[in-house]
Amino acid sequence: MPFHQQEFTTRPPHPPAGTPPDSRTTHPWYNVGPGIWELLLNGDAEHKSVLQWWEPNNISTQIEPITHTYIEEVCFIEGGLEDLSLKQAWGVGAYAYREPGMKHGPYRASAEGCLQFVKVVPPSLRA
Repeated sequence: MPFHQQEFTTRPPHPPAGTPPDSRTTHPWYNVGPGIWELLLNGDAEHKSVLQWWEPNNISTQIEPITHTYIEEVCFIEGGLEDLSLKQAWGVGAYAYREPGMKHGPYRASAEGCLQFVKVVPPSLRA
């Protein structure tokens, strides 16, 4: 799905903490990992803008830092995440821009969880 023009909308509530990953009641949110949910705002798998919800105190399942093959931009809207490798936490308003291959994480969500805006861009579209 290519990006398309749209006016402001109100986001649907994210799934409650503990919702089973295969629950049919979460649409339009979808599960991307244990305790992690996404809402596609625009685009497709290769080039997209999403809201990503981490359930409270959720710890990512990987134990090694994460890397991607794409550019990733992230801004926290509610709550925050702690980078367990760096032993540093960030909250509302924190912003990251990651080039392909940049190591980050693993993460633990704050006690209130973390709602973040995430933009994924293929490296071929680098500005």
